[in-house]
Amino acid sequence: MESGPKYAISKEGLLKLIVLVFGCTTFALFADSGAYGSPPAKTWAFAAYIISWSISLLFYFFHVTGLARGMNCSVNFTYIGFDFIWAWLSTFHVFAASITFAININCNVSNNTKYCSEQAGSIALGFATFILYAVEAFFLKGYAPANTGYIATLRGWFKTAVLVGGAASFSLLVDSGYKWCGGGCGVGVTYALSAYCIGWSVTLLIFVAKLFMPEDKAQSKFFIMFHFGWSIISALLFITASSCFAAFTRCHDFDQEPCKKRLGGIIFGFITAILYVIDALLNRPSK
Repeated sequence: MESGPKYAISKEGLLKLIVLVFGCTTFALFADSGAYGSPPAKTWAFAAYIISWSISLLFYFFHVTGLARGMNCSVNFTYIGFDFIWAWLSTFHVFAASITFAININCNVSNNTKYCSEQAGSIALGFATFILYAVEAFFLKGYAPANTGYIATLRGWFKTAVLVGGAASFSLLVDSGYKWCGGGCGVGVTYALSAYCIGWSVTLLIFVAKLFMPEDKAQSKFFIMFHFGWSIISALLFITASSCFAAFTRCHDFDQEPCKKRLGGIIFGFITAILYVIDALLNRPSK
């Protein structure tokens, strides 16, 4: 990869610049709308946009000035490798922030048009920035430290999407109050939370193992079969858990904040179940 001023006109440099422009516009519109003060979830989303953009700007600065060449830790852990990791992390940081912002947007017909349009624009640009970060991570995956290039492959993206969807499912369930009903309803919701957490936790361990296990171990027949089998089991866990969650929402409408979060958790639960099925197909044992 080019370093110094030439980096600015290289493929990677131009892509990083576009990411920075989109990221800056995203939080600038958010800030101008003044919508970041409440609820706390929107404040977090605002901070997430700024953090991802700020660190990316530093990476760009060190590349353009040529200082990046003197910041390599070793052959296996280069500056560009860390740039890849940050692009990958920012992909899901910005994605989560955009979803959080969208769920908590507070616009209706009586709101100021400029106030609402700036929020809508910020959300749209946030999702565009998420896609740009994903493209950047894909281009940089060849520089990934050790085995971490896996996270920018098709299988890696799907596994990460599964983890994000699963985390969103149980997080929204808990954040919406969790213990909103007792008796049989309470048992159903507890089952949903347990199923989400169990499926997600083992999947996280598989993901970490793929990153740090030796290649021969990761490609062993036992590990591949376990990986495939757990994806099928998790798909069933998330389908049943989301069905229980949907049956016991205790919401007559979804105008109230807790009900919006429960609806979001249910949607993410079913989406994650579908992603698990796709993940199983991608990782099925070869004959």
